[in-house]
Amino acid sequence: MKKVFIIIGRLSHRTKVIGGVLAVLAVSGSGYLAFASSGGLETPPMLVEAGADTLEVSAIHTVQPVLLSNSSSTILIGTVLSHETANIYSRRDGIVEDVLVDIGDKVRKDQVVALLLPQGVEGQSAAMIGEKNAMKSQAEAEFRKSQVVADETLISARQEIQEMETELLVTQREQQALLNEFADKEADIRQMTEQAFTTVRMAKQVTEQILTGTNSRPGVDIQERHMMDQLGLLNRQERYDMEPLFIQLSRAEKEFLSVKDTKKREALEELLLLTDRVLSRAVSLLSATPSVPTEQTGFYTQEELADLITMVLSAQEDILEMKEKLQDAVIAFDMLIASEPDVYRAYRTGKTDGIKSNEVRMKESELLTMRNKYFVEEADQSMTVEQYKQMVGVADAQLRLQYAESGHRQIRSPFSGTVSKRFVTVGQIVMPSMPAFELTDVPTTLAKKAKREIQFGLPEILRSAVSLGDMVVFFLPEEEEEAYQAEVTRISPQVDTETHTVTVQAKLDDSLKLPHNTSVRIRIVDRSTPLFRVPSYAVKREGDMNFVWLMHPETLLPEKVRVTVRSEEGEFAEVTGNISEESKIILDPPDFLALPPVAEPTDDSQQEL
Repeated sequence: MKKVFIIIGRLSHRTKVIGGVLAVLAVSGSGYLAFASSGGLETPPMLVEAGADTLEVSAIHTVQPVLLSNSSSTILIGTVLSHETANIYSRRDGIVEDVLVDIGDKVRKDQVVALLLPQGVEGQSAAMIGEKNAMKSQAEAEFRKSQVVADETLISARQEIQEMETELLVTQREQQALLNEFADKEADIRQMTEQAFTTVRMAKQVTEQILTGTNSRPGVDIQERHMMDQLGLLNRQERYDMEPLFIQLSRAEKEFLSVKDTKKREALEELLLLTDRVLSRAVSLLSATPSVPTEQTGFYTQEELADLITMVLSAQEDILEMKEKLQDAVIAFDMLIASEPDVYRAYRTGKTDGIKSNEVRMKESELLTMRNKYFVEEADQSMTVEQYKQMVGVADAQLRLQYAESGHRQIRSPFSGTVSKRFVTVGQIVMPSMPAFELTDVPTTLAKKAKREIQFGLPEILRSAVSLGDMVVFFLPEEEEEAYQAEVTRISPQVDTETHTVTVQAKLDDSLKLPHNTSVRIRIVDRSTPLFRVPSYAVKREGDMNFVWLMHPETLLPEKVRVTVRSEEGEFAEVTGNISEESKIILDPPDFLALPPVAEPTDDSQQEL
């Protein structure tokens, strides 16, 4: 009863509680007390009869399975496959006029076994010939069309190749212009460099004129004492800041004239940057210079000061504009070099013989691809035309065959043997796809190895139980007690995706003459799977699956284990599965299994309950 209340306490933590379950648990607890007080738990009689030990762990009844055998057997259904069997077919459609042989008759090779009515009777000859003739006409039309398509396709491909060859010649001529373009770009950079240096000098002269009132002091460094007195009166620090910048500009100008041509670009960029800084400082100096409305000795008028600032800003704008032009020229030249590095290298070294630009290489590659594509297309079109030509031949052969078959009235046996089945009757319409007779005792190559075999599907889980050369036991439907043997001669290397079985064929003794397609029962012994006996009511079923509840040896919790029922008779069942003699099979219904008590119910414990 205490365990019942523990279970009820666990269920109180769930959000949805089914009242019926609590009622069943309470009734079970009361019955358990009454049963215990009357003499304790009793072992079911069938367990004693089974000879198995019963264990009682927390009032849960368990039983250990009894090992019956270290192997198990399975009965499979198979059929007899005769290699001496063959079918006779009609060579054309028609109506059966007469049947000449029947079941049990011996026939010779090329013997007439049935007759068909003439073609005119059923009126199919003209229609079939017309159909075959139409198929031939269509095949001839397709053949002519394929020839036209092939010719047009190849002509178009050749025109594209000629156009690409022309483009390649033009590109090769343009390569010389590319060499001239390198020279033009270099000339542009030299010209821009000279113009930029001239702009720097003009900006320097503007600065000299503002600082000293004249620009006729070439080669002389301007110091603070040389500057006009009225400059920077509002902030004399601007005068002292201007002096080192201007001196640095003058020296950079002199050094630029002696720099090597390879480094003039970098030197000019530094010179332009320094000139821009000097002009910016000149604007700051003029901004710190006082002005008067009217002319006054020692001071700039407002108009004069504004004109000076405008001169500086104009010079600064010229510097920036020239800097951008120089950068554009350099970038254009660098892009040209990057696009054609090999041509530029040849231009610098003067070795231009055999040089190829990227454009020339690309055109040559495209031309080579187009030529290869043309050869492939030519082969493909030739193959297509040949295929349509063969289709014309096939259609013509079918038409000729139809003409020949229209006169066939006899159904002949291509084999010698004994008639075992007859599928046709007088007046019946037959077709080449329908068998007319079945023969046995037909000599074949397979029959020399084995006249008859049994064929069955072996489940893939039993694949290891059968090997080539093994002897399998089988039973006939009319003789359930007498066992026969057959030698396994063929095992399919593939598993059927629908049935999950492997096709197996076993050779029968020639003395055992069983009819073709006879059903047999094959017994397969699996020596790797032991067979156990358990009470039948311990085996539970869920859909197509059979399972038992086992008591886990460590956690003492129930766990579900799948088993395969080999046979079931009365109170006991013979099963195989992942169990052993030490396994403890729970006999109680799983709904009444009591779990060990826990201090605090959790989601996991509720789920286990």
